[in-house]
Amino acid sequence: MLERLHGSRKGMQDQRKRWDEAFAERDFFGPGASPFGQWALSRMRGLTPGTVLDLGTGQGRDALAFADHGLEVTALDYSAPGLRQLADEAERQGMSSMITTLQHDLNEPMPFPDESFGAVYAHMLLCMEFDAVQVSGVLAEVRRVLAPDGLFLFSVRTVQDAQCGMGRHIRETLYEIGGFAIRFFSREMVRACAGGGMAVEAMDHFQEGSAALDIFAACLRRTGAAWDPRAEVRLQEAFSEAHCDSGMLEGKGAG
Repeated sequence: MLERLHGSRKGMQDQRKRWDEAFAERDFFGPGASPFGQWALSRMRGLTPGTVLDLGTGQGRDALAFADHGLEVTALDYSAPGLRQLADEAERQGMSSMITTLQHDLNEPMPFPDESFGAVYAHMLLCMEFDAVQVSGVLAEVRRVLAPDGLFLFSVRTVQDAQCGMGRHIRETLYEIGGFAIRFFSREMVRACAGGGMAVEAMDHFQEGSAALDIFAACLRRTGAAWDPRAEVRLQEAFSEAHCDSGMLEGKGAG
């Protein structure tokens, strides 16, 4: 167990270095919100409180779009270069008062009081090199910082993505492709993310970007139920049972 934990930590450190290098080399801003960001915005109308925590914000393309729609954004990432670029762009666009940046490793508890945010947003974050225990820890923290009836909006690459099964196999449906660790999710894995005091409100399946990434988009709502520690077991089972199915793409639509 200790050996696996050490390997996981080293892998996360390697990935942080890779992302630092990528942000230094490439502009990921793009014009306006990402397609998933637009999907999320349509579900955050009338959000109370009007505060969003953007986990794994990167260079903050979607954080900027949320702020432009009047939402107060806390943008969190473990990559300092990406956060600096976001802060500079927010200042350039006159939105510094709407965006707060914070460097933080999500393997540690988040430094926010309970029920701080109307929504938590995570575009592809859970696809990184987390195992089921680490994802469960992130989900428990997400529920803790969400206001009552708050929304958790997240996207993940699917097991039907054309790249699922390519590159170096790490474990389960986690692969290293082009130097980046990418986990691919089944529907069961997405549903299992709602097992600890959150309920699935919407789940869509579509393709995004020029590379036609196959993604699940999910909106979970915090319920009045307490965090269920058995959710971690169900998530571990879903992780272990998932397999790549990129050769059998199904029709897109709500699931």
